[in-house]
Amino acid sequence: MSKRVFTIIAAIIMALFMFSSPATAAGGNPHFIKNATSATLSGSSLVVTFKEAGLSSGAVETVTVSATATTTYECVNNGGKNPKASNKTTTVTDVSTSGTFTADKNGNITGSLTLTPPSATALGFSCPPGQTVTFVSVEYSNVVITDTTSGASTSFPGTFKYTNPLAP
Repeated sequence: MSKRVFTIIAAIIMALFMFSSPATAAGGNPHFIKNATSATLSGSSLVVTFKEAGLSSGAVETVTVSATATTTYECVNNGGKNPKASNKTTTVTDVSTSGTFTADKNGNITGSLTLTPPSATALGFSCPPGQTVTFVSVEYSNVVITDTTSGASTSFPGTFKYTNPLAP
């Protein structure tokens, strides 16, 4: 009787190994570690630092940070003033950046990615002669980090706003 029970248990264990997915076999449950993943402003740039765990050793992962950027530019005259309200523009655009990272022997990747506000030129904003384009502010919202290879993702609540202290 005990030999038969042993044979059944051994068969079940072998079946589990044979039918397990590679991610399960590697211990894979890719996820970002919350207390090691953050978003902070560095001037007008948003820097997202992260740690992802649950990957296979040596796995090459593409990580993307995306957000909605509400950016304001204005035209400033030689007297340092913004002469007309029409010489100010606020645009809402999606911004993103990506990087490739290789998991260490423990199946972890760490890194950082930086979002920058779109330039006035990229937004199609320019000033008339005698005035200078001046960056006023940027607000990042809907910030998400995603490992597009493993599918792991996490978002950052709230908004991150920078206002240029030199803008009139």
